[in-house]
Amino acid sequence: MIRAKNLDLQAKVSLVLLGVIIPTFVVVTIAENAITRPLLENEMKQVGVSTGQALAEEIEDSRWLQSEQASAVIASRMKEVLDAQRNIALLRVYVPTGKPLAPPALLVSSDGTKDETASSPSEDLSTPTEEDALQAALQSPLHFARLHDHLEATIVQDDDGDRIWKLIVPIVGRNKRVIGNVLVVVSLKLVDRIQALLWRSTVIAALVAFASLFIGLRYFLRRTIENERRLIAAEDQNVQLTEQLHETQRQLMNTEKLAVMGQLTATFAHEIGTPLNAMSGHLQLLGGELSESRPRERLSIIRGQVEKIEKIVRGFLQSTAQPASQRQLVDLNRLIDQTLTIVGPRADSIGIEIEKNLAPAMGPVRAVPLELEQIFLNLVTNSLDSLREKNKSGSPQPLRLVLSSRQEKYEGRSFAVVEIRDTGEGIAESELKNVWKPFYTTKRPGEGTGLGLTISQQLAKQNGGVIEMLSEQGSWTQATLKLPYV
Repeated sequence: MIRAKNLDLQAKVSLVLLGVIIPTFVVVTIAENAITRPLLENEMKQVGVSTGQALAEEIEDSRWLQSEQASAVIASRMKEVLDAQRNIALLRVYVPTGKPLAPPALLVSSDGTKDETASSPSEDLSTPTEEDALQAALQSPLHFARLHDHLEATIVQDDDGDRIWKLIVPIVGRNKRVIGNVLVVVSLKLVDRIQALLWRSTVIAALVAFASLFIGLRYFLRRTIENERRLIAAEDQNVQLTEQLHETQRQLMNTEKLAVMGQLTATFAHEIGTPLNAMSGHLQLLGGELSESRPRERLSIIRGQVEKIEKIVRGFLQSTAQPASQRQLVDLNRLIDQTLTIVGPRADSIGIEIEKNLAPAMGPVRAVPLELEQIFLNLVTNSLDSLREKNKSGSPQPLRLVLSSRQEKYEGRSFAVVEIRDTGEGIAESELKNVWKPFYTTKRPGEGTGLGLTISQQLAKQNGGVIEMLSEQGSWTQATLKLPYV
């Protein structure tokens, strides 16, 4: 036996749908048929009552019961009524027998049956030869023992087991006395057929509606489950991209550290190399002025050691010189998209709205791809840091990062221009001129080395370009990279 807890979400929801929809349809179907049947039966009753009353009034108004041809005239009229009303199964007219405690006598019936001894209503309509017929009539569901002075309506079953309306309509004379009864039998076969048809159509409609609803709900449920799985997969991918971003940031930090070491080494070698050169020149001059061999020997030893130091310094300078990188055609728009892919998870976690306005007709520039990627990463990372700090401060201003690209001409030359604008904390005007200096940073201690913009500007210049910075404190910052088309 399968337990509910072992089923998946889709199967559980399907079982709940079955448990709710099926009982609902059953209740609605039963209620609909329970309401419809009495209405249809009442309509058939009204048809029989109207027919019986019309016939009773016609019999009295025409004084047919006082006629010697009462049976024939009434029978003819009843035939006309039956031809007009197909749902009426039988019509009978009863008159009093004239004997105390005797049941009313049948004057005429629409099926052709009549009391042969009743030539007129005033004669004795009950004879000994009719005793057997009378006993049979007493067993019929249509039998009634006395004349009724008011309308009687009951649903009974005939000899064949079919349901019928048994309606007894009084014939009231001019003296307000009941002079007879009209028995109207209305068949309910049509009602039963309509009810059966209604049951079948309701069940079929319910099944179709249930199947459509069930299939539709299962479809949307399946889509919802699939979307949830995609969302989980996207979250996993975001986690992986975040890890990649952190790894990239660590690598960038190491690169910055290496750049610092290289810059320090170059500065150290340059500063030491200058006095060493002066010392070497003076030692040469001093050696030419001395005539004794012993001092000259000592000067030669000192000069050799100074030259050894010079070689070491030149080695430092050669090792810190950046080798020429091979330039190639670079699609800036694609490089911007790659950068946003890397920083996208971090931007989403902060709640930053990223907007791209990239010119589709941007032509490629000749530059070193890795160096441009490092520039974009540095600039975008600075914007994200500024937006994060503004988000922490609870500023109502929306957090936006806009990246745009276009072509412009400056002094007759074509340039590719990339703008990175954020709505972060901004930079004070007094600090804006210092952002290109090494180790200068506006970030909190431990959050930046102050070399990102310095390295980015150096890389831009190596590729023939320049970075410009504009900002308004507390409002926005815009970094603009301009690269020439060679």
